[in-house]
Amino acid sequence: MDYKVYSKDINITDAMREYLDKKMSKVFKAVSEDKVISMDIRISKERAFFRIEVTSHLPGVMLRVEEKGSDFYGVVDTLSDAFERRLKRYKERSKLKHKVTTREISDSFSFGEHEKDTHAIQRKKRFTIKPMTVDEALLQMEMLGHTFFVFKNVETDEVNVLYTRRNGSVGLIEMAE
Repeated sequence: MDYKVYSKDINITDAMREYLDKKMSKVFKAVSEDKVISMDIRISKERAFFRIEVTSHLPGVMLRVEEKGSDFYGVVDTLSDAFERRLKRYKERSKLKHKVTTREISDSFSFGEHEKDTHAIQRKKRFTIKPMTVDEALLQMEMLGHTFFVFKNVETDEVNVLYTRRNGSVGLIEMAE
């Protein structure tokens, strides 16, 4: 599998690159490589911690996994395991695409601890809103590992927001004028 590696504040050695290649090749045994449209790996070092983020584009969905830690090789191990689990989950969900209900998807969500709230804008993103069903949006939100997702509802032709509630259930905000 070909992928691009971007690094920030760190020089990637040949040994690090080989280890990353070895781990990622094992991951892609879970899904056929021809299904992967593109993949990027971003590696950065902040103080004594490594942060590695993998973003992969598959037909109709984008998968994203991020891990942090003080040992590069340990972070790669954890990241590859998490990415493989997410790929397998995507593969299972895409097989059951028409059989899975909204309730079944929302029951399977698991989110980590919430970070401290800050009122300053830390990051700004721009993206294209794609038309999709609520079930497709739920799957996309889970595959990205986000707690909310903005999409254009195919059924109503309106912009909607899916979000994870405090009790773990999923809410839907429908915009009205």
